[in-house]
Amino acid sequence: MKSEVKKWNTELKEISPGIYAYVQATGGWFINNTGLIVGEKDAIVVDSLTNARMAESFLNEIKKVTDKPFSYLINTHHHQDHTWTNHMFHAKTICQTRCREETMKGMMISPPLMSKFSRYVIPGLDITGAKVTPQDITFDKEYTIHQEIEGGMREIRLVYSGPAHTVGDIFVHLPKERVVFCGDLLFAEPCTPLALMGTISGYIQALDLLANLDVDVYVPGHGPISDKEAVYKTREYLVLLQEEARKQFNKGVSVFDAAQNIDLGEYENWTEKEERLLMNVMRAYSDFRGTPPGMDMRGMLEAIMGLRPRNLPAAIKIMMRFRKLEV
Repeated sequence: MKSEVKKWNTELKEISPGIYAYVQATGGWFINNTGLIVGEKDAIVVDSLTNARMAESFLNEIKKVTDKPFSYLINTHHHQDHTWTNHMFHAKTICQTRCREETMKGMMISPPLMSKFSRYVIPGLDITGAKVTPQDITFDKEYTIHQEIEGGMREIRLVYSGPAHTVGDIFVHLPKERVVFCGDLLFAEPCTPLALMGTISGYIQALDLLANLDVDVYVPGHGPISDKEAVYKTREYLVLLQEEARKQFNKGVSVFDAAQNIDLGEYENWTEKEERLLMNVMRAYSDFRGTPPGMDMRGMLEAIMGLRPRNLPAAIKIMMRFRKLEV
């Protein structure tokens, strides 16, 4: 029996004095969460949003709690829903080195081009006001911001987890406040995690890092504000996916057949499970072949073709079914 899918509202919520999470309902494709850290003289933003409408909604909520100028905007990774409106916050942007490299590659795929492609995969995607803007500051392993607050300084740690969801993921850790902004290292239930542009093993290791932090509040990249249990659940999903994909890989089963053969069990009612399962199996197969972390274009092409031309019509039907379209 399937459990009821969790629901939550779009809101800016104070999770510790001066620290806010902006969560968006449903947490689906291109519907991400962001953060706001308010000090005595400035405010720091964690991630931007997909389009102008979303960014303006976030900015309007910010105006209700502070009029401090933005000093920095931290990008947890390069994906468009976390970077496409960086320019609307008029702040210095910071990210991990590989994140900026991937952002630069994204300049070859403009928002209008992305919109044309997405009509087949993500119908109705709004890219109004979207713009690719390379970040100003980069770092490799760790970067610390010291923000002035009443009675002292606030430590804000930006930590690179290694390739996981993408090749350039970081989390934003506030040790004293016991809060961490996870970016897409955490998709909280019922949102299904995605590792297509990273690596499954690295993703599991990143979740171990998050679980070992001495914090109470985890702000996921998608999904409701959470605690450590959500980290464990996401990790369990990825371990299950990796183990089941390995069984299929060892049998020589194609990616598309493997995705249909895997029983998700308790994760069956998580959102967008089918298309993300397929993409995660693609990445798992790439891991098993020893392909470096990141988008494996050759692996994706092989998966789409199923290594046999006869599978192409079936592949198209599966993708159409994933998007709930008629074929």
